[in-house]
Amino acid sequence: MSKLLLLALLSFPAAALAQQPEPIQAPAPTAENHARWLEFLEPDATETAYRAIAWRSKFWPAVQEAKELGRPILFWAMNGHPLGCT
Repeated sequence: MSKLLLLALLSFPAAALAQQPEPIQAPAPTAENHARWLEFLEPDATETAYRAIAWRSKFWPAVQEAKELGRPILFWAMNGHPLGCT
């Protein structure tokens, strides 16, 4: 029984890899499809909704405002270079 289970486990990755579809090749950007590429690459309204938030860059005035309005605070802090180049 254990040999059969071992055989099944060893053959599963090969069977899974054999069934993967071919990757779809994206069309190359040309002058004819330039507008469609720009539309595809530009973020839509749902992806830029964060810009409508009135973000605060000073901590203590944001704390006071949040207390007055009864709202939570998102405190974003980081250490290091924003691109991970430390």
